[in-house]
Amino acid sequence: MSLLAEELLGKAREFIDSFLAEGQRGSRAIIAYHGDGDGCGAAYFLSRYLKRDISFYWVSTAAFDFKDAESFLMDQDPDMVIFLDMPVYNRPEMLYKIRSKGKVFIYDHHYPGICEMGNNDPGLLYINPVVHQQGTSYPSALFGWELLAERTPFDREMLFMSLFTETWVGRVPLFGDFGPNHMDLLKDLARLIHSSFLIRDMGTTHYALNFLSKVRPEGIRESGAYTHTREYQILRNIYQLVQNEKGWVSRQLSKEIRKIVNPIFILKGIESQIRLCGLIASELRWQYPGLVVGIWQRWGRRYLCELRRGASCHINLVSLIDHIRSGAQLITGGGHPAAAAFTAEGKHFFAALKELRDFLREKKNRD
Repeated sequence: MSLLAEELLGKAREFIDSFLAEGQRGSRAIIAYHGDGDGCGAAYFLSRYLKRDISFYWVSTAAFDFKDAESFLMDQDPDMVIFLDMPVYNRPEMLYKIRSKGKVFIYDHHYPGICEMGNNDPGLLYINPVVHQQGTSYPSALFGWELLAERTPFDREMLFMSLFTETWVGRVPLFGDFGPNHMDLLKDLARLIHSSFLIRDMGTTHYALNFLSKVRPEGIRESGAYTHTREYQILRNIYQLVQNEKGWVSRQLSKEIRKIVNPIFILKGIESQIRLCGLIASELRWQYPGLVVGIWQRWGRRYLCELRRGASCHINLVSLIDHIRSGAQLITGGGHPAAAAFTAEGKHFFAALKELRDFLREKKNRD
């Protein structure tokens, strides 16, 4: 059973297979992937599909800042670059440069995005089910899974972990034989993999993928040796650091939020050297199911705001960011209807926050 359209999968296979068929000894493929759980899963599956030595580049900067990625990829002189789980359509100048080196393949599932430059270029393929398949945002790891012709027991566990970080597990009927203890084990590992991109900014360090490469095909449940690897211990330490920091910041933030009487939205700033705003916003949306939650923090030379909506809130957060963009200068902005983010510098960021507050207040008054 395939959830993605077979036409899209067929195009992807044909494009990648043509590179593998034409590629001479020494030709280089690089997978550039977002470093969250979904991006790691997609990179793992694509490396399985290519069945050859490849290089990786991990994009972990806030809201997909591609300056370092462009510099790294151009220096590598690749014959093909595969972008996974990143809205690179908003950097066409980068794509033109990389395309001058070799082929470019993009799979993304973020709103919005149409890559016009690939329409007539046989060396560039852009696939986004939001654009090409009824607007559904199918996770990147699910795409990678569906490319594979042969799947190991660990591949299915990897898909579960990736979909868990995207809250998609219940939408894919592939895990009915996973017992509660098995699922809990996979969820714990998924949290470790997902957390690794929150504090690192090193595109050539791949602790999560290196860890995954050491798990045997028979799977996590059948092999406990992975817990003794250096990569597992590093991921465990990173996760614990993130949790400790998140707990302290969350407690301070909760004290502030409890002072708000009948909030119509939650919009708060935090301070941390770890990228916590998305984690905290995701937790708060369960406490405030009818509200939009926005948590922001300074990240390098810019500010980042992560938006989430509660279960009974129906505001499209991508449309909300489009509204903000009409009145403030953003660097980046987008995501999914229920989870999105934007970045801006200095005064532009605070102008964006004002646009956000004004919109939500006006909507409350209209309702």
